Amino acid sequence: MSLDTYTFLQHTTEAEKTTVYTRGEDEDGDEVLIPCPALLIAQTEHQKLFITIEPRRRYLTHTLIPGEEEPETDFLRDYEEVEALLEDAGLDGIHDGEQGILYHNLLFLLMNP
Repeated sequence: MSLDTYTFLQHTTEAEKTTVYTRGEDEDGDEVLIPCPALLIAQTEHQKLFITIEPRRRYLTHTLIPGEEEPETDFLRDYEEVEALLEDAGLDGIHDGEQGILYHNLLFLLMNP
C-alpha cells in the first residue's frame, strides 16, 4: 500500500527534509530547475545523507565544513560511499537527534518506489 507523499512530507520535520534542484527542460525545450524533495535517512556529526523522492532515487550529502555557514552539497554516485555513511551513522538505528538512521523515512521510501 502506497503512502501519500504530500501528506508524509507535511508531517516530516524540517530538519529531516530538503529540496534539491535538478536541471531539466520544459515543454518548449528551455532549461529549467526542477524542485525535488529529499528525505534525511542518516546523520553523523558532520554529514547528513538524503535520498530524493522521485522515480530515479539519488543520494546526496550535506557536509558541514568547519568555519563555513552553509553545508557543501554533493550527489553520491558510488554506492560504497552511501554504505560507508550509513555504517558511520550507526546501523543499530540509534537516533538521538545527532546520529543514527531514520527508519521511518527509510520505510516510507521502501513503500513508495
